[in-house]
Amino acid sequence: MGKPYSEELLRINNTYHWALDVEIENLEDYTNVLCEKPLFIIGSGGSSSACALFTLYHQEQGLIASDITPLELQYSKKAVNKNSNVAFISASGKNSDILLAFDTAVSLEPNFIFSLILKKNSPLANKSKKYSISKILDFDNPAGQDGFLATNSLVAYFTLVSRIYNDKPSLSNLIPDNDFIRSVISFTDQLYEEFTIVVLYGGWGKPVAIDLESKFSESGIGNVLLSDYRNFGHGRHNWFDKKKIQSAIVAIISKDEEEIAQKTLDLLPSEIPKLLIKSEEKMGNASLELLVKSFYLVKEVGKTKGIDPGRPGVPPYGSSLYNLKYSKLFRENAGTSAKLKNAVMRKYGNLGFLDDEKSFLLWKDAYERFRKKINSTKFRGIFLDYDGTLCSAEERFVAPRVEIIEKLNFFLSQGIVIGIVTGRGKSVRVELQKFVEKKYWQNLIIGYYNGAQISSLENNSMPIKDNSEPLFHEIEKTLLAEPLVSEYINIDIRQGQVTVIVKDKKESKIVKSVLLDLLYNKFKFRIQILESSHSIDIISANTSKNLIFDYCDEHFGLGFSYLCIGDRGKYPGNDYQLLSNEFSLSVDKVSNDPHSCWNLASKGIKCVEATLEYFNAITPVEKSLFKIKF
Repeated sequence: MGKPYSEELLRINNTYHWALDVEIENLEDYTNVLCEKPLFIIGSGGSSSACALFTLYHQEQGLIASDITPLELQYSKKAVNKNSNVAFISASGKNSDILLAFDTAVSLEPNFIFSLILKKNSPLANKSKKYSISKILDFDNPAGQDGFLATNSLVAYFTLVSRIYNDKPSLSNLIPDNDFIRSVISFTDQLYEEFTIVVLYGGWGKPVAIDLESKFSESGIGNVLLSDYRNFGHGRHNWFDKKKIQSAIVAIISKDEEEIAQKTLDLLPSEIPKLLIKSEEKMGNASLELLVKSFYLVKEVGKTKGIDPGRPGVPPYGSSLYNLKYSKLFRENAGTSAKLKNAVMRKYGNLGFLDDEKSFLLWKDAYERFRKKINSTKFRGIFLDYDGTLCSAEERFVAPRVEIIEKLNFFLSQGIVIGIVTGRGKSVRVELQKFVEKKYWQNLIIGYYNGAQISSLENNSMPIKDNSEPLFHEIEKTLLAEPLVSEYINIDIRQGQVTVIVKDKKESKIVKSVLLDLLYNKFKFRIQILESSHSIDIISANTSKNLIFDYCDEHFGLGFSYLCIGDRGKYPGNDYQLLSNEFSLSVDKVSNDPHSCWNLASKGIKCVEATLEYFNAITPVEKSLFKIKF
C-alpha cells in the first residue's frame, strides 16, 4: 500500500505549478460567501494541516475560524448554524468520516457548505450536488493519489487555499537547496535511536508543525511533540532536562517568527540537536515553502529508520480502524420528525430548543398551528420576490430556469394570480414577457422598486424611472459626500427608490454599517433601508411590498387569501414586510415571528430549489383557487 516517498517528492514542483494555474470558475463568489461568516474547516489525517492553513487565512480576514475533525463536528452541533459556514477538505472525497460529517453539516444548515476535493466525481461531490447550500471545487490532481502520506495533495491544497483568499503564491521553485538538505542529514545523524523531536512553531508555521507530527506518527518513524514558542516556556521545556539525551528540536521559522525563535533557542542547552526550517517569506508563501522543506526531514528520518514513509506497511487492524462505522452513535432522537426539527431550527437558530422540553413544546405548537392554517386555506394567488426566490444569483441576468417558467405558466393557466414584488425595475418586465405566455399577462402583477410602482405585465409604460423626487437626491448627495461610503459603491436613483451596490465585497460589511447609521441618523423616519441578495435599497417610509395586496383587492376582488414567498424574511431583508403576513413562506432567511415566515423546505435546500418544492406542493382545487400541502 502506498508509493515510494522519494518519487512523490519529484512531482512537487509540477503539482505546485498546476495548482497555481488551474482555472477556478466563480472563485471570487466562493471567497465572498466564505468571508461572510465564521468558518468551521473539517478534515482528517493528512488534510488537517491544510485545514489549519484555511483557519489562518480566515482569521486574517478578521473572522473567527476553527479547524476540527469530523468527530469533533459531532460535539459542536450547536455552534454550527445559519450564522456560520462550513468547509470540507478531502483528497478522495470518499472516506466514511468525511461523508458522515457532511451529512451532519447539512442537517445543521449552516449558511454555506464548501468542499475542496482533489478527485472528480467523488462520493462527497455527489452528495454536495444534492443541496443548494453546498458548493464544490473538485479537480483531478495530475500527480495522482498520494502514497500513504499526504504530499502532493497538500502542496495543491496549500496553493489553492491561498488562491481562495486572494493570496496567490509567488514562489518559483519549492525544492530546497543543497545546503538545507545537508543540514537535515547532519541533524538526523545526531538523533538518538529512540528520539523525541519537539517541534516549535508560531503563526504561519503551525500548519507545517501539524503536518510533521502527522507524518512522523502515521509512518511510525518517530515521536513528535508540538508547542508554539511561548507555550513551550510554560513547563514544556522541562522535557529536555529529564530526557536530554534522546531529545531534539525542530524550529519552524517564517519571517514573522525570526526574533522570538532566536530568543527561545538561545536559552536552550547547546548540546541538544537543532534543525531550523526557515523561510524568508510571509503568510501562505512561508507555509508552502516550510511545508515542502519539512517533507525532506521526513524522508531523511525514514532512511535512518529503514522505513519508506510513503509505504510504511499497514497492519490489518489499521484498515479496520480506518473503515470503522460509528454513525449510529450519533443518531438523533427518532421521535422528532425531520420536518419539524428543520423548521424550528431555522426559527430558533440552532438545535438548542431540543434540550429544553418547554421550549421544544412551545415551538412545536407554533409550527403545527402554522402548518395546519396554511394547509387548510384556499388561495387566490401567490406573491413572490424575484432575485433569490425565482432566479439564483447565476441566473440573475438571464431567464429563470425552465422548471420555474413552466410552473408560473401552469399556475396562470389555472386562473391563479401571480404577483412579483422586487427591488428591480424594467428588467424584470422585459424578462417575464419573454417566457410568460402573453394571454396571461393581465394576471401577472409586478411591484417594481419594492412596491413603489405596481402594474400588470402587459403595461409597457411601467415602471416610470422618474428620479426627480427631492428626498432621493438628498440621499444620493449624503452618500457621495462621505468617502467611507462613496469610494465603495455605485448608486442608481429610480422613482421611489435609491439602489446601492457595494463594489468591493471585502468591504461590504463595514460599508453597510456606515451607510445604515449615516442615513438613519439624518433621515430618521422618512426612509426604510432594505437588503436584497445583491443590493441595498433605500425607499420612502410609505413604500411597501404589501401594497400589492391593495392592488389585487381592487383588480381581482376582496376577501381572497394570498400566499407570500420570499428569501429575505428577517429585517433588514427586503421581504420582511411581505413575509410578515400570516400566509408566508421563506426559501432562506426567516424572522423569529412564530405566526409567519416559516421555512418548510427540505434540509439543505434553499432559494430557487426551495421555491420549486413549494410550487410542487400546490394543487389547484377549483376555478382560480389552490391549496398547498405540507
